[in-house]
Amino acid sequence: MNRCFLMITLVVLVGCGGGGGNQESTHKVSGKVTMGGAAVAGATVTFSPETAGRPAAVGLTDGQGVYKLTTYAAGDGAPEGSYKVMVYKEAPKEESSAPQHDPKNGSTPQGPPGPKGHGGANKKGGPAGSLLPPKYASSQDTPLKKSVTSGENTIDLEL
Repeated sequence: MNRCFLMITLVVLVGCGGGGGNQESTHKVSGKVTMGGAAVAGATVTFSPETAGRPAAVGLTDGQGVYKLTTYAAGDGAPEGSYKVMVYKEAPKEESSAPQHDPKNGSTPQGPPGPKGHGGANKKGGPAGSLLPPKYASSQDTPLKKSVTSGENTIDLEL
């Protein structure tokens, strides 16, 4: 569900700016996301403007934790201004090593099916599916606030 929300948000953010006439000038923004000194790969980085009515910018970290922001077109950056920064990384879907359910007789090789619904918190205390502390996923709770200035911006994020 979280992946769907992120994809819909990205499509809406990029799609809404596609008209061309009302686009703000953007400035290249890139950086590296780390936690405890280690690169955070596969995380979604969102710069949410502190001024209402302005466009947000989104990027995805690569294997080295490096992101490039997009507002209107891939890698174009973000408009000048102050932003609250959110970082979210969805946990990969795990394949169960538990015995598989046999639909013919309603049991597993070692007995009846186990309980359903394994939701809840992850090892780090965040919501199920989040690999990063939950405060970084919320615009109300994030401690990360950054400014984009004219020209190229390198904004590293230590979680």
